[in-house]
Amino acid sequence: MKQKSITFKLFIITSLFFIFFTSLTMLLQTVFIENFYLSKKTKDFEANFQQFSSAYSQLAENSTDSSALLSEFQDKNNASTAVINLSGSTLRIFEDKRQLLLKIAKRPASGAGPMSEITDDIITYNMDSKMKMLINGMRQWTSDPLAVAMVLDEGKHLIYHSGVKIDGQNSLVGIAPIVSGGKVTGVLTAAVSLQPIGEAAAVIRQFYVYFYLIALVLIFALSFIYSKIIAKPLVTLNKTAIKLAEMDFSAKCPLNSQDELGSLSTTLNFLSDKLDSSISELKAANEKLKEDIEREKKLDLMKNEFIAGVSHELKTPISLISSYAEGIKDNITHGAKREYYAHIIMDESKKMASLVEDMLDLSQLESGSFKLKVEDFSLTGLLNSISERYAGDLRRKGKNLDLSIPAYDLEVSADMFRIEQVLTNLIDNGIKYSLEGGIIKIKAHDQGDTVTIEVENPGEPIPEAELPHIWSKFYRIEKSRNKELGGTGLGLSIVREILDRHGSAYGAENTVSGVKFFFTLAKIKGPAEGWAGR
Repeated sequence: MKQKSITFKLFIITSLFFIFFTSLTMLLQTVFIENFYLSKKTKDFEANFQQFSSAYSQLAENSTDSSALLSEFQDKNNASTAVINLSGSTLRIFEDKRQLLLKIAKRPASGAGPMSEITDDIITYNMDSKMKMLINGMRQWTSDPLAVAMVLDEGKHLIYHSGVKIDGQNSLVGIAPIVSGGKVTGVLTAAVSLQPIGEAAAVIRQFYVYFYLIALVLIFALSFIYSKIIAKPLVTLNKTAIKLAEMDFSAKCPLNSQDELGSLSTTLNFLSDKLDSSISELKAANEKLKEDIEREKKLDLMKNEFIAGVSHELKTPISLISSYAEGIKDNITHGAKREYYAHIIMDESKKMASLVEDMLDLSQLESGSFKLKVEDFSLTGLLNSISERYAGDLRRKGKNLDLSIPAYDLEVSADMFRIEQVLTNLIDNGIKYSLEGGIIKIKAHDQGDTVTIEVENPGEPIPEAELPHIWSKFYRIEKSRNKELGGTGLGLSIVREILDRHGSAYGAENTVSGVKFFFTLAKIKGPAEGWAGR
């Protein structure tokens, strides 16, 4: 046991307490037992003798009741009794329920003294120890004139220790007056032996030496067990608390006792579970916060890139518009050249308008007030219309478009205007990145409850690391701000917002010849026979 441990402290405190208690008990019994015995014996005898003498004074001396009272007192107190008749000068002794009557020869008192005194010439006979104590006590009393006067003249009771040992024993002697008609007519005496306890006390002291050694062994053993019983649960609780302090919330305290320690164990386990839950929530919140911070950093970076891109995109058309407008104003152009200047101004204005429109669309889609206008419409008709619209422009650019759809009419439930916006953004994106002579492929697959639309363009694949980010706003794979390929990075973000609100599945993947974008729409009409393609 470590000196600072609670087990050691409990062991020492408990051991010292019981050693002190046992030592104090032994000291009191060995040192004070004789005095206690004498004091107790004297008090009991004095109380019994006074009660006895008062009762005897009320009875006639020779009555049967008085004899019975004397015998009862002797039996209860293991005493010897005698009655001195002053008028008849007799000594009536009661011994073993026998009465001995002895004559007392008075000698006149010499000199001035108390009013009355008793002297005697008692002829001794073969007496036992009790009788010797009684006779010795009476002689001791009669030898003291003041004691005689206190009894005969003042009517007081006397209790005193005999000064002479009889057969090695001390005795207590009681003297009391017998009052009849207001006069003292006799004296009642009683003697009881004080059993010698000195030898018994010595034996007890010797016995206590062995008892003390045995008690010490038991005290140390019980103190050790007691300290372990109390300290072991506390040590277990402390070990669990240390593990909790080290953030090990899997630790549980195994105490199941129905007491305060068991209750503390339950509370500690509950605290462990709560801390584990709270720390897990904090960790999750912290991870989410880190992700949000990283997202914000990326967003700031993309915003900066976007601002740079927008600035670049706006700067060039604004410069061109300004330059060509000044040429027209200064009348430096005529005929076809003037029309060319006007065409440039109109073309750059359209690009600026398109950029602003994309920004407004994305802002509207991200706002909480935006709502879809869902309706049932023909997807087949929409795809055919878009295909016809792009056919001429693609031919001028040396590119082709291939539309593959079922022969029957596909009807879907969606916001037609926004789905058209999705398709045009994906087709524009495909046209922008496809090579000359390339074919933009548009396909519609009937999946039963849904329709899957694919837009694939030939060209360079998108790096796999870039694929998860292409849907983010302000994000551009091409960083050079090339006027022909750069764009603003808003088209796919608009597509993502529209498809998210439709609950569509969508994505992008690299193919053998290029890149394919796809998305789904909810279908409302079953298929018919046949396929058609273009």
